[in-house]
Amino acid sequence: MANKKISFYVGEDEGQRHHAPVADGVKANGLIFLGALRGVDPATRKVPEDTEVEARRLFENMRVALEAGGATFADVVKVAVYMTNLQRDRPIFNQVWKDYFGDEPPARFAVQVMDMGGEPSKFLADVTAVQP
Repeated sequence: MANKKISFYVGEDEGQRHHAPVADGVKANGLIFLGALRGVDPATRKVPEDTEVEARRLFENMRVALEAGGATFADVVKVAVYMTNLQRDRPIFNQVWKDYFGDEPPARFAVQVMDMGGEPSKFLADVTAVQP
């Protein structure tokens, strides 16, 4: 039996929508992939200047995208995090991470990058989850 790839999208006013010609998420082979999540406020389409507010907005956008794919934070198995200032912003990001993932977090790596394109942001995340 062949597995089919299914793209899905977040509602316009619910969370971050990509402006490029890409899906907000893809389901394939029992996994859910979310790409290039940022802390964009869906109401203003801007990234908050405050580091913690941006991080929390990223996780709220992640929650919305996971729900659009039929999953929750409990289904996340790996997160790749890109930060523009790893040493300065990682402690704040880690605290927000704990608030959302609790005592059973997924695997994660974080690296510092110079530029992520688009709206300037401190964080960008790629997420892999299992389909419940």
